[in-house]
Amino acid sequence: MQRTKTSLCNITWYQHVADILRYSTSPVFITPGDNDWLDCEPYIGAKQGWAHWKNTFGFFDSYWQPPKFKLVRQPNLLENVSFLYQRVLFVVVHLVSDYFDIESERKYRHTEQLKWTKQQIATNEGFFDSIVIIGHSPPSALNRDFFSAKESGISETVSELGIPVVYIHGSGHKFVEEEQFNNLDHFLRIQIPGRTSNPVKVTIKNSNMFLF
Repeated sequence: MQRTKTSLCNITWYQHVADILRYSTSPVFITPGDNDWLDCEPYIGAKQGWAHWKNTFGFFDSYWQPPKFKLVRQPNLLENVSFLYQRVLFVVVHLVSDYFDIESERKYRHTEQLKWTKQQIATNEGFFDSIVIIGHSPPSALNRDFFSAKESGISETVSELGIPVVYIHGSGHKFVEEEQFNNLDHFLRIQIPGRTSNPVKVTIKNSNMFLF
């Protein structure tokens, strides 16, 4: 959304992006990235950056008419949303995994949203044929607790389900397609380029095939 060295995390940058996104004819759901708030630490502080993000993009989808599907927000982390649409379960989570992040706060987010993600899967069991998880950060040592099957992460659940699952994220600034993510045949990881690249369109065919 911004290069903090250029924007200095001024609120006008957030507002400018929001104005552009409001041209969309479909509801827009946004997940925070490290540049959106954590990397504001040297300029206005990460807490103020997070306040800018929440004030600008919190409940951003409410700008449009309510969707035809039921939208669920995580009560203690309202930026996380989940919904079921045409037998696909979508889960959007706050994964930034930046070294500016305070370890205790990061672990809290990961623990809570992992528990909530598993809860969404269990609650909707039998009503979906595939799952789309959207975050910001690629897999790393900083978010192993969310992904790793050895740490009872989401890969453990994916392994048990045995259905197609894709994790879509940014941060790496180039397109990456990793099949057998975490050594699971039906777990796909897609890294989208972002910034100056064209948007990536994802088509889910027959509710269990991902096309990019």
